[in-house]
Amino acid sequence: MKGWMRLAALLLLLAAGCRHAELPVLPVGGDFVLTDFNNQRFELSSLRGKAVLIFFGYTSCPDVCPTTLSKLSSVYTRLGADSHRVKTLYITVDPARDTPLVLKEDLSSFQIDAIGLTGTKSEIDKVVGLYGASYEIIPLPDSAAKYTVAHSTTLYGLDAKGRARILFPYEATVDQIVEGMRVILASSS
Repeated sequence: MKGWMRLAALLLLLAAGCRHAELPVLPVGGDFVLTDFNNQRFELSSLRGKAVLIFFGYTSCPDVCPTTLSKLSSVYTRLGADSHRVKTLYITVDPARDTPLVLKEDLSSFQIDAIGLTGTKSEIDKVVGLYGASYEIIPLPDSAAKYTVAHSTTLYGLDAKGRARILFPYEATVDQIVEGMRVILASSS
C-alpha cells in the first residue's frame, strides 16, 4: 500500500476515534550505523524506547528540507509533554557538503529534538536502500553550487522498537503527523 494510502487509512481510524489502532509493521527500515553531528558513531538501536522520525535531505536544499524541518518544529510544539519521547533523525544525502558541523549548525535553526547524520556515500546508500528512499545528484554546470540533489520526501515514523509504522508523505499536515505519532506513542506504551 502506498504511503499516502496508508496515511489516509490511519486518518480514517483517527477520525473514528480509534487512537489506539494497531499499526502494521512496514516492510522498510532496519538498524544502521552512521556518524552524528558531533562526529560520533551513531546506531539507530541506541534510540530504543523512543519513537523516531527519519527524514532524508540535505542542508543546501532550497525548499523541501527547510519546510519539513519547520513543520517538525510545529509537530514538537503540538506534542507537548510527549515531545520528549520523540527523536528526529535528519540523514543527509549530500555527505560531500554536509559535514557533522554543517548539519549541527543547520539543525540549530529549528526547535526539534534532532540528530543530524552523515557518513560515506556507501554508508548512506545502504540506509537509503533500507528505507526505500531515493536521491539523485543533478549536475549544475553553470552554478557555483555545482550540483543539486533530487530526493524522496517521505517522513518515516518508527516505534520504540525501531520498526517503521507510518510513512508520512510530504503533503502530510502538522496535525496528521502529530496524530500519527500519538498512535505510535500509544502503541509503544
